[in-house]
Parts: sequence; C-alpha cells; structure tokens
Amino acid sequence: MKNKYLWIVVSVIALIIVAAALLPEPIDTNLEKIGNGQRSVVFVYDLNLSVSNQQANEINRAREMIGEQANFLVVKAGDPTRNDFKERYQTRSADLLFFNGDGELVDRQRALMNAETLIEKLTD
Repeated sequence: MKNKYLWIVVSVIALIIVAAALLPEPIDTNLEKIGNGQRSVVFVYDLNLSVSNQQANEINRAREMIGEQANFLVVKAGDPTRNDFKERYQTRSADLLFFNGDGELVDRQRALMNAETLIEKLTD
C-alpha cells in the first residue's frame, strides 16, 4: 500500500514537471530592448480581451519560428509602470507596435495578426 502511494506521488510530480516544460516561455516585458539593433514588436496585452490570449499564442509561434532574430515584447494594458510608454505612443489595448533596429516606430497594427504575418513585418 505504501509503495502505491509513493508511485502516485512520483507520477504526479513527473506530470507537473512535463507540463511545466511544455509551457511557452513568457513574452519579455523589458522595453529597453527596443533600439538594441534588432527589430521589435510590442504587444499591448489586455487581460479582459480574448484576442489578447490568441495574439500571445501567435507571438509565441513566431518566436519559435525565428528565435532571437527579433524582440518580442509585451506591455500589460493596466500596468501603471508603463504609462510613459503608453502615452508616448498613444497605445490602446491589443495594439501591435513595430520598431526598427534603431528604436523608431515604423508601423502600428491591431491584433489579431498570425505568426507568419508578424514574421513578415519583422523581417521586411
């Protein structure tokens, strides 16, 4: 009986480890990467919009496809620490802001944009 419970505990721990390994890496929030020589996309994530989760999934897909060739960044819509950024670029929830390697805003779109289109905009 004792071995049975041990086996169950070990199985649950292994399942949690596997599930954690399969989770996507969180999208970076470090806006200081804008202008570091790589193109960047900043997504204004709003927890209250279902499109935000869909767009986050597409950003993760794009990041898997092109890796570190571009900066994939996120700003949470309600985060008061990012008010300067949001005011400077007049952002709205679900905005996608595209910056060149020098940090200049070159395009603005609204979510939902699929991974392939994101990559195309970042590699033009």
